[in-house]
Amino acid sequence: MKRNYFIALFFVACSLSVSAQKAVTFKHSKGETKVQKNPKKVLIMDLSALETYDELGISIAATVDQVPEYLGKYNDSKYIKVGNVKTPNMEAVAALKPDFIITGGRMGNYYDSLSMVAPTIIFGTDTEDFWGSFEQNVRDIAALHGKEKLAEKKLTALRQKAAQVQEKAKADPKKTVLAMHMNGRVMPSGPNSRFGFLYDALDLKPAYIPNAEAANAPRGGERPQAPKLADINPDYLFVFDRNTGIQGVMPDANDIINDDIKSTQAYKDGKVFILPGWIWYLSGSGLTSVDQKITDVGEKLYGLKF
Repeated sequence: MKRNYFIALFFVACSLSVSAQKAVTFKHSKGETKVQKNPKKVLIMDLSALETYDELGISIAATVDQVPEYLGKYNDSKYIKVGNVKTPNMEAVAALKPDFIITGGRMGNYYDSLSMVAPTIIFGTDTEDFWGSFEQNVRDIAALHGKEKLAEKKLTALRQKAAQVQEKAKADPKKTVLAMHMNGRVMPSGPNSRFGFLYDALDLKPAYIPNAEAANAPRGGERPQAPKLADINPDYLFVFDRNTGIQGVMPDANDIINDDIKSTQAYKDGKVFILPGWIWYLSGSGLTSVDQKITDVGEKLYGLKF
């Protein structure tokens, strides 16, 4: 009797071990989510995650109603549409019966509801460790779908590309600001923030370091007033426009460059660069947008040819 009991325990343990090998555990802002490998019906509502799936050649079943032109193939009717990047259509999500859902921070309030439909993760990066969290995201998705070799190839290429910019930046004493333009206002960002890529990933020297209160302000909430660009006076200034970024078009520079920008050393030296908002605002942490961000900075600032 005892022998049969231990044999049964052995087989249960083996079964659990095999099951664990067939799953990937994703760590994200809402905790941990275990997902069975090779999910058949994937729903993606975050553009950075959609980029990564696209770059790795992994098929999906559904996504948001409208995506920017660089991901335009996903606007095709063969992909089921389930809402926008901020608000899911829960009826459409439930009807789809997905095996796996990937959403972004903009949908945080819907996480519990989505998790009741299928295993759900919030796709994002750590502002304290961009490269580490970005690469982990890519590796987790690759492991889930058996694309590990391709993922490592792409990550290696990105690291080598970024290293060229980092080498230039480390030898460059001049200071930089990345700013978001919205409705006539220009709002600078500093290191370890949502828009800290230039400093955190590419090692450009920041001209502006927000105080702790500003850095920890909630996303979408009221933020402490940042100093004017004239007071920061960066040597280099990168600007993206939120509104045209959402529309997927580049802004007219005359609508962006105001008196505050014109007062900076960057403007006087011809070192103001306008960036695509759909990459720097809407997306930003997928394989495609990280590659584009490195290119934007390397080519515009240092004349690098990749």
